[in-house]
Amino acid sequence: MNSSLMKRVDSVDFTSPLQANVELLTSLLVSVVEQHCGEAVAGAFEKVRTLSRLYDLTHEEKHFEELWSLVQELPIDDLVKICSTFSNLCNLTNIADHVHRIRRRRAYERGESSFLLHYGAAETFAYLVKAGFTPEEIYRNLCNQTIDMVLTAHPTQSVRRSLLSKLHSIGMLLIELDRNDLTPQERDLLHMRIEAEMNALWRTDEVRRSRPKPEDEARAALNVITSTVWDSVPRFLRLLAIALRKIGIEEGIPLECRPFVFSSWAGGDRDGNPNVTAQVTWETVLLNRFRAAELFLEAIESLMFDLSLHYCSPELRKYIQTLPEPQLVEKGARISLIYREFSHHVPPSEPYRQVLAHVRDRVRLTRDYFGALLSQNHALADQIDPSIVLTHEEELLEPLRQIYASLLAESDVAVARAGLTDLIRRVQAFGLSLLRLDIRQEASMHTETMDAITRYIGGGLKPYTEMTEAERMAFLSETLQGRRPLIPRDGIPDCSAAVQEVLRTFEVCAKISREISTTALGAYVISMCMEPSDVLCVEVLQREFAPKRPQRVVPLLETIGALQKATELLTSLFEVPWYREHLRSDHDNVQEVMIGYSDSGKDGGRITSAWELYLGQERLAQTARKYGVHLRFFHGRGGTVGRGGGPQHLAIMSQPPDTINKYLRVTIQGEVIQQDFGMPALADRTLETFTTAVLRQELMPFRNVHPKWREIMDRMSHVSCEHYRSIVYKQPNFVRYFRCATPEPELGILNIGSRPQKRREGGVETLRAIPWVFSWSQNRLQLPVWLGIGDAIEDTIERGDGDTLRKMYLEWPFFRSFMDLIEMVLAKADTHIAAKYDEVLVPDPDMHAIGSELRRRLQHTIALVMRVSGSRRLLDNDRPQQRAIDARRPWLTPMNLAQVRALKLMRTSAAQQSEPESNVTDLFVISVKALAAGLQNTG
Repeated sequence: MNSSLMKRVDSVDFTSPLQANVELLTSLLVSVVEQHCGEAVAGAFEKVRTLSRLYDLTHEEKHFEELWSLVQELPIDDLVKICSTFSNLCNLTNIADHVHRIRRRRAYERGESSFLLHYGAAETFAYLVKAGFTPEEIYRNLCNQTIDMVLTAHPTQSVRRSLLSKLHSIGMLLIELDRNDLTPQERDLLHMRIEAEMNALWRTDEVRRSRPKPEDEARAALNVITSTVWDSVPRFLRLLAIALRKIGIEEGIPLECRPFVFSSWAGGDRDGNPNVTAQVTWETVLLNRFRAAELFLEAIESLMFDLSLHYCSPELRKYIQTLPEPQLVEKGARISLIYREFSHHVPPSEPYRQVLAHVRDRVRLTRDYFGALLSQNHALADQIDPSIVLTHEEELLEPLRQIYASLLAESDVAVARAGLTDLIRRVQAFGLSLLRLDIRQEASMHTETMDAITRYIGGGLKPYTEMTEAERMAFLSETLQGRRPLIPRDGIPDCSAAVQEVLRTFEVCAKISREISTTALGAYVISMCMEPSDVLCVEVLQREFAPKRPQRVVPLLETIGALQKATELLTSLFEVPWYREHLRSDHDNVQEVMIGYSDSGKDGGRITSAWELYLGQERLAQTARKYGVHLRFFHGRGGTVGRGGGPQHLAIMSQPPDTINKYLRVTIQGEVIQQDFGMPALADRTLETFTTAVLRQELMPFRNVHPKWREIMDRMSHVSCEHYRSIVYKQPNFVRYFRCATPEPELGILNIGSRPQKRREGGVETLRAIPWVFSWSQNRLQLPVWLGIGDAIEDTIERGDGDTLRKMYLEWPFFRSFMDLIEMVLAKADTHIAAKYDEVLVPDPDMHAIGSELRRRLQHTIALVMRVSGSRRLLDNDRPQQRAIDARRPWLTPMNLAQVRALKLMRTSAAQQSEPESNVTDLFVISVKALAAGLQNTG
């Protein structure tokens, strides 16, 4: 290997350490490819890479066609290996980027780098103090804010977990290589380990050979928590305390506060996914409780070893007397030799260990109980006294608080604020389940279920689907105020399997609430919620199965129409006396509303979606204030800009004033989970970014939105939506063109999620947002992000408001972040490549006109967007992002051309009613993964 690539990288400048890492990883990868595939494949890879670089430098048609000819000539097996090389190269470069972010942050904190850190905690606190806020105001707001991160099972992570694990290992080894004190031998050992991981990475199949099950997705969500977040939460809160000291606040966030909580949709999201059943939800909750108990058991055993102190407060001595024997002797709780430490009696001279022994035994029995239920070993579960099994966080927190108070009373403050504080923080953040499980179901399924119930009841009661909205509201309100059950104990005979599954879900949710914990479940989210009766219908179905504590019911507003009618929906609900009392008594007078960024974008285009989401939040907040209800928004953001994605701090800072109110609930989806939590340092920075952005938005929201700006946005939204819908929904051949010019019909073979691509048969309106956005990113047209925006900007300029548009960009965070995100995606578009998809894959010459027009509009939009941002070239205002895209572009072009070849072969086979060769399918799948990794966008 080239010795120059083996030298230590300790520079903290902007690019050279990153470039050195990329060169090292590329050299190792090419060496592995040559070793396993031979010189011919390695040589072909170099030839493809060289030609692609030449085209990228010159943009000459002849070089593009030479590259296309080479891709067509290569044997499919060789092309698969070349594509795999590019795919791994993209993933390795992404890891090197992550490492460089960590490297530069560490250099900044050591005082060796002067790059501007906008969203660090210390920097944010200093900024706020300079703006006139007192340290006490900052601290008080921090103590009262909560961020709920919801991990979803959306199929947008195209990289297999087996590969992610190896990439993570390589990243951690690169971080180790940055150490200044490594000996030459240690450095050689690290390189040997990187080479070993690189070999394992190459020899691991990139292609998922089977579709993951919902249970697999639930485990993956748990692995995110156990691998980084579990340690990151207490570590970050310590770092936050250090930052607070710099402004004179000596105390960290109080232990009773919950700055973070974590939730999940994996195993609970059945919207359009028949694979998520009531049984899956039950088993997911059991698994969550089991894994949580495992982690808490390990933490408590570690704490027992640390707390060897023999002094304690008199109050703790009295508390110990109230506990059962140090080792529980109840049924199924005999003294165990399986503990790492202290498997026998703990002496009275070690009071803290006495208390922790009691806690440990309960946690172990809780683990064994849920393990037995999970493995369906009911005989073992029956041996454990259910009263010993932990059912609420307070049962775990109370003895820990007793220990904490005793340590403070005995002046052992440093000990109290070490491992014990970390454990208490974890209980507050993760509860007894690690992840609170949301349930999501489409409103139409509840309507179908209620219709079956009303038809079964009969007796002159009009079937539910035949009722008007007013009749539905009257029927549901009367039912909720009464006590008579609607559903007989033995169920509803002769109803459909879908209705039976809906009823089983409510039954299982009630069982979880009664038998496991009232905090194991989170929200019940109603997708495609359009009417107030959609909410009351779920409330009725919940009540029928009498949970110990009902779940909060959350309408998901995800279309332009739903957002525009949102005020009417909430007003109707708040006018129902039963509902208002229900909010007060069961949910602390809090109404949660989820706003969807994905389908609203598909419905009316990106600018209309963004503006309607902004206005919708303002209107809903006003309505809630009118009725004296606390409103919380749940942001259903995707990973891509087309689905509301982008840097989280920009998203938070651009929200309307008085809509976050110290509480943020947001989905973290697919590939974004890895970007945010893939490494410990990244997890720390993610928590920091959320914390400081919510704090700044609370204390310094942007309120100076001029009426003229609103007028311009209203008009731009109207113009953009009209042009967007004129093509997507009104152009007769558009859907046919879309399915020819993109890989949308073939995406199902990727096996990246358990959910089907469509809700039901139909056109664009029935297609899920993820494959909609994903397909257009693959052929590099990126249509969902920009279509209609150029028309809106042009109309605004023609009306003489071009200067105002520029002023909006410079002064309004909402508009600035929106335009910057659009510009970032436009930089990833490529009309030349999109034209090749049309040339090869669109059979009808009449449809070629659609593609030509779209490419013309794209070029025009790019020019207009740069006019607003003041850029001469896309992303001139974000040079790091510009460089990242420039570096990856030569790798992406060959992957697009390989995908075109694979799609042509697959569709030819389909036309002949035969299966394509397996290597052709592999070529397609790997090209998709390579492009997703290189563009850093899936869905």
